[in-house]
Amino acid sequence: MSKTHYRTCHLCETMCGIEVEYDGEQIQSIRGDKKDVLSQGNICPKATGLQDIHTDPDRLRQPMIRRRKNPSHKSEDDQWETVSWNDALEFAAQGLAKIQREKGHNAVASYCGRSVAHNIGALLSIEPLRRILGSRNTFTGSTVDQMPHNFVWHHMLGHQFFGTVPDINRTNFYLMIGTNPKISNGAMMSTGANTYKKFNDIRERGGKTILIDPRRNESAKYMDEHHFIRPNTDALFLIGLIKTVFSKGLATAGHLTQHIKGWDKIESLIQTFELPPIAEITGIPSADIERIAVEFANADGAICYGRTGVSMVEFGGLCQWLMQVLNIVTGNLDRVGGMMFPNTAIDSLSLSASSWDSYRSRVSGRPEFSGEFPMAIMHEEILTPGEEQIRGLIATAGNMVLSMADGKRSEEALQDLEFMVSIDFYLNETTRFADVILPPVGPFEKSHYDLYYHLYDTINWSKYAPALFEPEIPEGEVNAYTDYEIGIELLSRLASHRTDSKLRKRLYRTLAGWARKHLTVERIIALGLRFGPYGKGLNPFKRNALSLKKLKQNPHGVFLGELQPCLPDRLFTKDKKIDLAPQVLLDDIPRLRQRFLSDPTHNTLFAGEAVDGLDLQLISRLTNRTLGWMHHSYRLVKGKNPCVLLMHHSDAQQRQLQDQQLVALSSVRGTIELPLELTDDIMPGVVCMPHLWGHNRPGTRQRTANATPGVSMNDITNIDVIDELTGNAVVNGVPVKVTAAVEPQHQTAHNTEHHPDELVEEFVR
Repeated sequence: MSKTHYRTCHLCETMCGIEVEYDGEQIQSIRGDKKDVLSQGNICPKATGLQDIHTDPDRLRQPMIRRRKNPSHKSEDDQWETVSWNDALEFAAQGLAKIQREKGHNAVASYCGRSVAHNIGALLSIEPLRRILGSRNTFTGSTVDQMPHNFVWHHMLGHQFFGTVPDINRTNFYLMIGTNPKISNGAMMSTGANTYKKFNDIRERGGKTILIDPRRNESAKYMDEHHFIRPNTDALFLIGLIKTVFSKGLATAGHLTQHIKGWDKIESLIQTFELPPIAEITGIPSADIERIAVEFANADGAICYGRTGVSMVEFGGLCQWLMQVLNIVTGNLDRVGGMMFPNTAIDSLSLSASSWDSYRSRVSGRPEFSGEFPMAIMHEEILTPGEEQIRGLIATAGNMVLSMADGKRSEEALQDLEFMVSIDFYLNETTRFADVILPPVGPFEKSHYDLYYHLYDTINWSKYAPALFEPEIPEGEVNAYTDYEIGIELLSRLASHRTDSKLRKRLYRTLAGWARKHLTVERIIALGLRFGPYGKGLNPFKRNALSLKKLKQNPHGVFLGELQPCLPDRLFTKDKKIDLAPQVLLDDIPRLRQRFLSDPTHNTLFAGEAVDGLDLQLISRLTNRTLGWMHHSYRLVKGKNPCVLLMHHSDAQQRQLQDQQLVALSSVRGTIELPLELTDDIMPGVVCMPHLWGHNRPGTRQRTANATPGVSMNDITNIDVIDELTGNAVVNGVPVKVTAAVEPQHQTAHNTEHHPDELVEEFVR
């Protein structure tokens, strides 16, 4: 008999509620949960592919160790051997400990991919594991797409995760820059896959929505206006808006007047810019800039919001800062209908750190930010000889070869490592460089609570889901391992092999054993809820308090109220003031001036040396059916090839290129080939392709993904050019040229029409 299980889709911060219909161990369907307090039945296509990940025969269920043919280096001739959990964990701990004993603590680095943020078990175990490693070399996927947000929040509000969230449910003016919520469903803004409906709601209550983007993307048809903007120039557009607000006498801090410092610095700064050159450089007329600024300032609740299009660029830090400045100087911070702050059921802010420039990297001297370095410098820390050169790595989830700028450089670095541990359940483009792979149980085989992504809530709410299935235990084993249990086991075993004192080793082993037995993920959730803002705390008589028991009784989630003004009380700055003009951000303005305003031709192509023939700018896009693991779901990757290059008709005509023609896309880093698609929905001078593809590397075990490989945009992005302020990768605005391909390349094909029979049969089963 069929039953229904309710949980939250863990693929992105949208956090859609899903209902999973199942019979025994078989998932029959996945649908949107109409009673979910956030998403109310809305889901995107990706959620339906989760059942394919659960049953995917290529998903690893047992640990594997690489048996090297030549002990001194990895090669394609090496063999993978399935081993017991005890042997794999011991092998991993010994390998990491050996490097640290011989070369120092910093010789082993850690890396976490974006999916860790959706996984409470991984989040809870990764920090203790980093502590016992004791290495400064910590890297995460955050420096690929979101670090400018965190950097600005830290310097303005005092904490990297005390982030502003659009009060989209009550706003009357929504200005979006470099984002596509119809597809992303609201990146760093949890709305439950119904963002486009909220755009309609804004219009119905008399409000207005405007999109600024080099592409007339899928969200544009829900907007009142769309304006093309040249890539990399968004910071100047924002300065134009702020200048207009001040020049028209519309600037106001609202109720935060006494709690802001640096107002005079902003007022002085914007006086040094003029609208005519800003309009010429951005491509947006002065009259439109002024009109948008006036409408924004006069609206009863307005939001300026932007994501990867203004983060993964050369001036990502300045863009995020200037958006915050615009919201603040129009009185739209901490205001209903403006940018607000959720009050999460578990106070995760107190569990995380926020710092900047406490120490610097070994090779290029990059400052740390909140305990991590930019991914863009990982390769130099691995490939540059010297004391405490990175020789070992523990990587949790993520696929940096495809997601990080310059994937070929990432491959070179990973190949050079002496020892690598991967916590992942696929043998993919990144984990193929590991010496041991430790696969956690599947998503439906563990409980779920969104510890991290509630920080982006557009309403206050909470939800918990227990595991749906018992983990599949390999033959000869006593149990399978969750991410949390893998982390705790590694922590304990690392302590046993380190050169620490006997007392410290015993302490670590004792703590790990106690945590393994008593400090389960569920107990941590229960404690977090009890001592959170809605829990009982130390008052056992408090009524209607939120608890884990209450969440279990309400599988669709518990609504905890709309967002409420909370400043200045919740500020993390020492003086309880918002720093409107942090000096580190002001100091980056000369770089912007030098880039655009010192050259009378206003060259808007990439920073660095000019390269002949690179006369177009490349930007990325996301599709609503594919993201990371979802390339392993046949139902999601079948059909039309998404790996095409979008180009304006006029640019194609100049280059004598035709629609659907195979073209060569080249940058300073190399060339890839893919089909061309002509459209008027992209700005002349700009081309666009999807990212996170490129399943054409040897040595992986992922038949569905490999049968639909596409090409990797990050094979031609340049890791040597980053946002100098924040260290974030730059993958939008890359200078490229497009020419006719000499001949078709097998790797560019999208082969779903000729999918291997065994995959089709597996999908049907």
